[in-house]
Amino acid sequence: MEIRFVRAFLEHGVSWKTMRDAHIAAKAKLGTDHPFCAHRFATDGRAILLQQAQESGDVCLVNITDDQREFERIVAPFLKELEFDDGVTRWWPLGRERAVVVDPIRNLGQPTVNRSGVPTRVLARSVKANGSIESVVRWFEVAPEEVHDAVEFERTLAA
Repeated sequence: MEIRFVRAFLEHGVSWKTMRDAHIAAKAKLGTDHPFCAHRFATDGRAILLQQAQESGDVCLVNITDDQREFERIVAPFLKELEFDDGVTRWWPLGRERAVVVDPIRNLGQPTVNRSGVPTRVLARSVKANGSIESVVRWFEVAPEEVHDAVEFERTLAA
């Protein structure tokens, strides 16, 4: 999962140097060898931010490399993040508003369309073999946008 984290953050503009520095700082701060698998992180494209709960119940964003607090209401619209919930990590590689999710507890971590649970590879290969998105929608009883997102995601893997 850490490799997926690194890939996602690099794709959103975080530099290798920042990634290395953040990993070293997060290991020390969180006391784990795999900090990106255990906590909620986000990025604004420059820095890696750790979301920390405050006693007041609010969430505070802290730049993991320099402990600088960020103004969440200013940074939040720019965040591109992975989702952490009770130790289970989900990655939305096309964005949270799209259908594709990578979740280690679904389909053995294969990229999957969220609502129907069909692996993206299955949908994309079916479209390629048949040449028709409409047929695949009927065969698998999925929404057209799920098939479109699956095909787009699989194209990005092939590139």
